[in-house]
Amino acid sequence: MVYFSLFAVCYSLFLTSILAQFICVASSALCGYVSWHWYKKSHPQQGVFILDSTQCRFENNTLKINGHISNKSRVYQGSVWLYINGFASSHWLIINASGVDELSFVRLKRITLSARREHEESK
Repeated sequence: MVYFSLFAVCYSLFLTSILAQFICVASSALCGYVSWHWYKKSHPQQGVFILDSTQCRFENNTLKINGHISNKSRVYQGSVWLYINGFASSHWLIINASGVDELSFVRLKRITLSARREHEESK
């Protein structure tokens, strides 16, 4: 996102109209704000995560997520991207390895992989 913003600002300098420059910078700022808001929502700094098989619940001051781990979830070396299907909506939740203790992170990775495996076997 930072590279896109720098590109948009540099590009706006070469536009001939002041109005076009303003529109370019304003749209870049709006896209940056929306992206930052999505990032902060899906990557919380603190909270309580309760995991029971493929059912999970996350809760902090601003966000409450309850549902099961979907097969869209991804496991990476340093993070787990959980796609949680709730009753009414679905949410992305990103958990970094540096944010939790090592044993809990390994358990989360195992449960995420088992949820993906169960979905593939049920097909």
